[in-house]
Amino acid sequence: MAIHLAENITDVDWHLSYQSMECVTPYQLCLVGRCRICGGRLCMEQKPFGVNTTDDFLAALYRHLYQFHRNMGQRLSEKEFRSKFVEMFREEDKSFVTEWLARPENSHVARMYRRSVRKIYTIVHTSVDADRGSFPDPLGMGSYTDQQTARDELWRLVEKEKEEMDIHFDPDLYREEYGDDFWEAYQDGYAAAWFTRYQILECPLYSVDKKEDEKDV
Repeated sequence: MAIHLAENITDVDWHLSYQSMECVTPYQLCLVGRCRICGGRLCMEQKPFGVNTTDDFLAALYRHLYQFHRNMGQRLSEKEFRSKFVEMFREEDKSFVTEWLARPENSHVARMYRRSVRKIYTIVHTSVDADRGSFPDPLGMGSYTDQQTARDELWRLVEKEKEEMDIHFDPDLYREEYGDDFWEAYQDGYAAAWFTRYQILECPLYSVDKKEDEKDV
């Protein structure tokens, strides 16, 4: 079917059905067109993208359609392609999609491809204890491909640090600052000389294939 479509479909169009912009699932995307041999209607449902949020759905949809049109040799200009993309949506949602396309991170398909790269989350511990002359380099405490797993481990390390401090952690002695991906404690008025911090750093995870003549280092 895929080979037949690639060789014989004309007047390519897309039919998209979805629940709402707030909750796109369940959704259905179908490729439709006309057969150049018999003139009949061709239709092929596309596989779900495996995403749930509206932002991820729009990015995956845009990448999928962009790649298809390039492979089919339909070199639409960026303006033409974006206009075609917006036209798939319901009339009341078109302004939302237009504004989504105008965001800096969605200004070009290359940026959308970079957003699809898997990420790795590394917990880094930084600390200073001037009284003891301790100024260690930042220390990696573990790397994870799942953000929630990294967060759970960060807070496990935080609780362990509190239990093992020479002076038991007491809010009257230390100040705390924290968010989903970091925690730090320091003595009020003494932050430059004593503090401890755990933070999750996020970066893309790329797969690099070695050449046959490369040696392990």
